[in-house]
Amino acid sequence: MHLQANTFASVYLENQGKQGFALHELPMEAQWSSINDMLIEDFDQDGNLDLLVAGNLYAAEVETPRNDAGIGLVLLGDGKGAFDPLSKAESGFFAPYDVKSLARINKTTVLVGSNNGPVLQFSWEQRWTK
Repeated sequence: MHLQANTFASVYLENQGKQGFALHELPMEAQWSSINDMLIEDFDQDGNLDLLVAGNLYAAEVETPRNDAGIGLVLLGDGKGAFDPLSKAESGFFAPYDVKSLARINKTTVLVGSNNGPVLQFSWEQRWTK
């Protein structure tokens, strides 16, 4: 068996209708570790979709180091396909574990589920803006 990958980048696919799909890489900050879950919503209430992403992968083969550089990330969308990452200091979002799931439980609260780790509750009161 021969397997081949064209990219390991975290991307999103844009549905361009009859033209098919366009592949877009997320910003460099989203490439630091694997992404296991994301929420897609207008978090900053500017009319454009934004991303909340988290991941890491601790269970790796012996010869492969674990992916543990991710701390979670808020990416604000500009409505034209680009996403601007917020720093941890700007967003307050911090999920440095082996994150497997994100769940929005109300308007300003997200639960973060981690493999063999804590369940985190993240809340924000103000809009995320840059």
